[in-house]
Formats: sequence, C-alpha cells, structure tokens
Amino acid sequence: MFELTKLLSCFGPTCGDVVDWGAVEAAYGRRLPSDYQQFMAAFGCGSIEQALYIHAPAITSDELAGNVVSALPAGILAGSAEDWRDPAQAGLYHLEDMLLWGITEEDFLCWVTSDENPDRWPVAVYSRCHAAWSVYPYGMVEFLLRLFRDGFDEWPISDMGLRSISEPRFLHDTDEEAGWELQERPWE
Repeated sequence: MFELTKLLSCFGPTCGDVVDWGAVEAAYGRRLPSDYQQFMAAFGCGSIEQALYIHAPAITSDELAGNVVSALPAGILAGSAEDWRDPAQAGLYHLEDMLLWGITEEDFLCWVTSDENPDRWPVAVYSRCHAAWSVYPYGMVEFLLRLFRDGFDEWPISDMGLRSISEPRFLHDTDEEAGWELQERPWE
C-alpha cells in the first residue's frame, strides 16, 4: 500500500473513509482483503482519473446492491460464464465466487473469493474489448500498481487512458458529487 500512496494522489479535500469493518464482515459473512481495507482508509470510495471507480463496502446486508462491493449481477453471471481469454482458467474459476470491487465504463474488476483467506484472493477482470474474463494472481493494490506502472504483458482493461497517466489522481465520491451539485466539472 505504501507504494500506491506514493503514486496515487487525492484530488480534492476528502481522502479516506472510516469503515466499521466488523459490520462489513457481518454483512458479507466474511472479511474483505486487508489491502482493500487499507485502500479505503487511505482513499475511500471514488474514481481514479474518472476512468476506474472503486466501490465502497456494504455495511448491512440490505446494501449489497448498487455501487458497493457485491456479487456479479445476474445478467453478467448468465451472459459471460463461458468467456475466458485463457481457456485453462475456465474450469478453475467460477463467476459465482466473485465479488465486484471496481468498474470502468466497459469492464468489471472482481476478487475470486474461493480461498478462505481474503488476502489470497486474485483479481478477475471482465474486459469488454476482449469480451472475456482473465484472472491475475495479485491482490487489488498490486493489480492497481501494475496498472499504473504498465506492468502487464497484455493490457488487462478496455480503457487505454490509464496506461499513459504517470501520476494518477483519485477523487472521492463526496467531492465529485459536490462538484456536480455546484454545476462544476470536478475533473477539469
């Protein structure tokens, strides 16, 4: 996480969320990864360069839909279960085991939650430009670091805009919503 905080900067006055992780664990019936917890403490929920949105955790089981970490929507489960870039991964991973933690305009970023230890959950990406799933053996923060440092042999997401940004910025939901309410363009 230290490396990510050196690279990613908050763009706005709000940075970080205070989260009741006990309530989150009760809502999901399991703990979420510690690097995600650290990300929430340092940055919170919001957008990276208005290209990659990071979801907040649900605090109650009633919130497990919408812009929070959640299971994949039924349409995605039904429509993309057979779509894998690497056919060898098709039998190893199941969409029902995924929790959605981030999105781009075209992609879904998830954890594969089949391991008992959430700190060993790999990141799965459904890339619409490839129309397929891929699983990467990294946690969320390592995945983001590799994304910002162009550390993938093949670019894992559809949005190429993040590939050329050397100093990515994070804008918390609170600040982005306040900007729009004031009819300002918070990213400009």
